Amino acid sequence: MKTYNIKGASKSLILGLAIILALFSVNGKALAQSKNEFSFYLQGSFSELAYEALGNKSELANGFGVGAKYGYYISDNWSLGTGAEIQYMKGSIFSPRVQGAFMTQDPEGEVFEFRYHADNFSEDQEVYFFNIPLQIQYESLGIIRFYAAAGVKAGLILASKYQNSATSLETSGYYPEYDVELTDPQFAGFGKFGGINNAKSDLNLKTNFIAHLESGIKLMLENSQSLYMGLFLDYGLNDIKPDGSEERLVNYNNQNPTAFAFGSVLSSQGDRDAEQYLDEVRTLAFGLKIQYAFQF
Repeated sequence: MKTYNIKGASKSLILGLAIILALFSVNGKALAQSKNEFSFYLQGSFSELAYEALGNKSELANGFGVGAKYGYYISDNWSLGTGAEIQYMKGSIFSPRVQGAFMTQDPEGEVFEFRYHADNFSEDQEVYFFNIPLQIQYESLGIIRFYAAAGVKAGLILASKYQNSATSLETSGYYPEYDVELTDPQFAGFGKFGGINNAKSDLNLKTNFIAHLESGIKLMLENSQSLYMGLFLDYGLNDIKPDGSEERLVNYNNQNPTAFAFGSVLSSQGDRDAEQYLDEVRTLAFGLKIQYAFQF
């Protein structure tokens, strides 16, 4: 009886080991890492064109991005990736009161100082970037994996525009030769005017270079598919503000004095000198990223 039990236990042990090895072999094949991975992703973010002007800082706004990525695994844990991405970002600034003065000429050619103040001035910018990323990624092994990625992106400008407005505008003209300040007539561009709302205008931003960080979990699915869910951070490395122009924040058009238009705070020069209103503009975006991938 004792010998029979030993033989039976031995057979059971051998059978159990065979089953475990078979399962291990199946799981190993299921989790085997392919060299190539292609993915599509969607990211929602808080974003801003970060700058300071008119004594105020720009504000966060909603943004988004869509893209495709190719990754090549140099080991089970490490891969290199590149791809293409469309990223939308907004910037905005608000100032309860904007005022200034500069020397110019009236329609008669006389030199005077144009003075103005605008209430509740606001400006919105929106930009579409075409980003080309280059990154390195680490991931653990298993069905549910931790992953982390870091790299850089080059962001080419597809489109960039701005639109601004003010609830009211009041102007006057000081003629130093006569030591007199005119607050009318309106046809000369002097007086109290209603709200000013500009149409969207082009904003020629520069190419953006971005540091990218990302981390989250990767869920392995059937048929060499996977789902990523993580958080990301994109931080602009360079100043992308447009080159300075000769326009001012509030322009005086001596050919049509009542046709007031605002320039952008990102490119307008100051009233007292030729310097721009702000020193630099950098991008910032952070939020959630969801990515579907398949290996081959």
